Amino acid sequence: MYWLLIGFTVLGTLFLMARWFVTAEPREILRAGRWLAVLGGVAFLGFLASRGLWGAMFPLLMAGFMYYRRRAKRAAFTRAADPADAARTGKTSEVRTATLRMNLDHDTGTLDGSVLQGRFAGRDLGALSEAELIALLEECGRTDSESAQLLETYLDRRLGPAWRDRHDHAADTAPSGPGAMSRAEAFAVLGLEPGASDTEIRQAHHRLMKGMHPDQGGSTFLATKINQAKDLLLGKG
Repeated sequence: MYWLLIGFTVLGTLFLMARWFVTAEPREILRAGRWLAVLGGVAFLGFLASRGLWGAMFPLLMAGFMYYRRRAKRAAFTRAADPADAARTGKTSEVRTATLRMNLDHDTGTLDGSVLQGRFAGRDLGALSEAELIALLEECGRTDSESAQLLETYLDRRLGPAWRDRHDHAADTAPSGPGAMSRAEAFAVLGLEPGASDTEIRQAHHRLMKGMHPDQGGSTFLATKINQAKDLLLGKG
């Protein structure tokens, strides 16, 4: 009875493994094969140790060490050679106006933010409907032209330029010059920590201005803010 139970257990395990093998992705099969090889190697080394065959264990341990060292080097080389990974900075820029706080992700160009005052205060822009965003734009257009320009940039990226045709009365915002900017705000606009070097400031400015190209949904307002921040921090403002 004992051996019969073991036999059913083995057969059941083999059936489940065969079923998984048929449906699994090739990458998962390869990963499982590697783990089985590791477990098998560990079990074999344990067997040799139990027999006192220490001399046979040494070359196997060295071979395993060299194999995984080579794999680690190959993985590191692959990561270093990936231009997408090399280009990622993890930095964000923050632009504040009287009505809006907006964040720009340097890596993806994603623009999001929240409302600081008015009827939509405390709400994220991503949670507002198109009608609510247009109402916010009209509100900013009456009292806060700087926020209106920034919100137009967000609308261009989220809805595409077609929103202007649907709401041409709301897009009539007169451009205004950039307001005063503190050094803390300038560092936030460039996505830098206070005390960043002149080289870091120029690099951040160059990286951000590349994303302001019209073909990439660029914004004259944001470009002005980025230039203003650079000039202020480099003593040109």
